Amino acid sequence: MSEIKNSPFALAQFHIDEFSITRSFVDQGKPEFEFDPQGFIDYEENNYVLTILFGARDSNNAYDIKCKCTGFFRFQVEEGEELNLNTNFYVNAPAIVFPYIRAYIASITALSGLSTVHIPTMNFPVKIGEKLKQNTISSREELPTAKKIKSVPKRISKTTKGNNVN
Repeated sequence: MSEIKNSPFALAQFHIDEFSITRSFVDQGKPEFEFDPQGFIDYEENNYVLTILFGARDSNNAYDIKCKCTGFFRFQVEEGEELNLNTNFYVNAPAIVFPYIRAYIASITALSGLSTVHIPTMNFPVKIGEKLKQNTISSREELPTAKKIKSVPKRISKTTKGNNVN
């Protein structure tokens, strides 16, 4: 029987840091989205922190939603192997976190007394991965180069194991 290997890259925690919503009593129009990802790679602790600023509004001004969330990932690199940053950090991390954002927005808006806002599933275009790559700093860089990241995220607790999402 073959041995099951742990993933070299896994979501450890997810937090909604800030959330705001403005609703109006009009029919929902065509949705519009903003997606601003930022990342921090901590090579010493094998952590990756993804912060997403997500905005959703519609053409009829039925809703205007702003959400800031953070996904905390753990990664491991076996001796003699390299971690594929492009795939894991810049493509997979946003795709892993986005369903939590969608579910949170649907839950909050369902409780608002007005129509539920359903954010569609998305295939993340290459440009989002490129934007995240540009907005990512690492523990191996000088902090002054982090122009867009307001503060360096706290380290992930060493007691966090597996894919526990809090």
